[in-house]
Amino acid sequence: MSVSFKPDIFQRINDFCDYRGCTRSWFMSKAAELFLNECLEDKADYEAAASAWVDYEKSGKKSFSSADVFAEAGL
Repeated sequence: MSVSFKPDIFQRINDFCDYRGCTRSWFMSKAAELFLNECLEDKADYEAAASAWVDYEKSGKKSFSSADVFAEAGL
């Protein structure tokens, strides 16, 4: 696999790897793993929210705005 970076990003990665004593390959694998985990977590959150919204719509329940709730409570 080949990856291209802007020169300043490449230098920052290279400098960090030198500081940490790791290879660029290890660093990029770790960065990709962490980013992928975040993306998959975001996807799961979206799917859970979409499913909850469908369930809510099917329930026929009515929702109320915070302004309505505060007004009803006299706040």
